[in-house]
Amino acid sequence: MVRVVFWGSSDGVFSNRHYVALVESGCRIAAVVDVPTGRRSTTNAAKVDSGGFIQHARENGIPIFEPEKPNAPDFVDTMRALTPDLFIAVGYMLLLKEPLLSVPRVAATNFHASLLPAYRGKHPVFWALRAGEKWCGLTIHEMGAGLDTGDIIFQVRVPVKEGDSVSALYERVMAESVPLVARLVGAACAGGLPRTPQTAEGAPYFGATKEDDFRLDWRKDASTLVRWVNATPGKCFLAAGGKKFFCSDARLAAASAAGAAGKPGRLLRMGVDACEVGAGAGALAIRELRTDSGRLMSAADALRAAGLAEGAVLEATETSGGL
Repeated sequence: MVRVVFWGSSDGVFSNRHYVALVESGCRIAAVVDVPTGRRSTTNAAKVDSGGFIQHARENGIPIFEPEKPNAPDFVDTMRALTPDLFIAVGYMLLLKEPLLSVPRVAATNFHASLLPAYRGKHPVFWALRAGEKWCGLTIHEMGAGLDTGDIIFQVRVPVKEGDSVSALYERVMAESVPLVARLVGAACAGGLPRTPQTAEGAPYFGATKEDDFRLDWRKDASTLVRWVNATPGKCFLAAGGKKFFCSDARLAAASAAGAAGKPGRLLRMGVDACEVGAGAGALAIRELRTDSGRLMSAADALRAAGLAEGAVLEATETSGGL
């Protein structure tokens, strides 16, 4: 029976969904390793339904670890004493290095939610949506010396749909990738894993999200801004009157779009139904805005309260990313 050490983030749906498949695969789970509490992060708004893999491990007498420094020699020795055949990492956010990677008999593997070598690094589904990719997916790869490097073992492709949020796309990615857990365990049990070397081309790295990544940049096309809002509803914001207003829904403004060219950030219309704001190309229609305090208001009421009227220009924006 294949012995597996599972590495994940107990707060994350991504980790826990794949852990359930691991339990059902018939392998022997030798231990679980959780990301330290202060270092967990996700752009997926979906919540964990139950106690997740930590609760399962506790109830079944499986050793639980939460190391601040997983590559420390004493922890490497702890892992080696478990004599694992496989490491399976899903949503684990700390980089594993040698000699830890040499501990499992068959391979140290990672589930990464992108079509590697594209979108190496953190939050690949978020960045793929922001960039307007037509395809996303998941790659199981053998962990190498770098971040999300190493040979590709299995890969699945998932089409991106118009209006996708991070959570919706993650859900479809997981539906396709969860069955790969049993496939991976079965291949390890059979004595070997398929391996395809990653190319160095098309392999940019992406980091953690920052506040400015959610600021609406009016220099972008209106279609791009709609995609940003749809990807992370309630997180993207505009600046007005020295305050931030968060946007959960946005659409292309057909009525004013033709005359919006060259008017980034200008309030073209403040109607009862929506406010229309000029972008780098076209215009954005916003129905409601949420204040910092959580109050939901019509966009027109919110912007009037900030002292703005039709023809005003929303505060200048600078974004940290190039997407």
